[in-house]
Amino acid sequence: MLKFRRVTARKGFTMIELMVVVAIIGLLAAVAIPNFVRYQARSRRSEAFANVAGLARAQGAYLAERNSFVDTDASYPDPAMYSGTLGTLTMPWDADSENAFSLLGWEPEGQVRYSYASWTGASPGGTGCAGCELCFTGVAYGDVDGNNSVQTVQYVHPQVVGGATTVCIEPLNGDPAPVDAGGSPIYNSVAARSNSDF
Repeated sequence: MLKFRRVTARKGFTMIELMVVVAIIGLLAAVAIPNFVRYQARSRRSEAFANVAGLARAQGAYLAERNSFVDTDASYPDPAMYSGTLGTLTMPWDADSENAFSLLGWEPEGQVRYSYASWTGASPGGTGCAGCELCFTGVAYGDVDGNNSVQTVQYVHPQVVGGATTVCIEPLNGDPAPVDAGGSPIYNSVAARSNSDF
């Protein structure tokens, strides 16, 4: 007596179903990855906001004691000493950085992704307030999204004499004070020069 085996069909996914799943995953990745990169850059930028605010407080304390602001003449730490350029990597707060800000008694905690400076009317190459002693601009220079475009986060404290406002424009990029949505300069507050790169 012959016995017939019953052949059962194996269940699985068709090629079309697999291609649809791969397309959906690709679409989700195309949306999610750029958003994740922007989120990382924003989180790295928070370092600059916190540190520039601390720098401004230190400058305020120094002004109360000495009636002037401290000029660093350059930005610290120098990225050329570490990665060669500003980017997503961190740099140590080295001895040169400590010396530059020692009069203020200010330094950030741990390693930094930004290079910091304080510009006054005494800055070599500084513009906007040649000779004024009661204005300063604290700046963080960074490229936290790694696209080779340096962005600045600034705290601009102007000097107002007889109703005329003079500002220490940071000399490295020549960036004026950040502006609000209405185009007015933002003074005495930490602000990004441009939000287009974050």
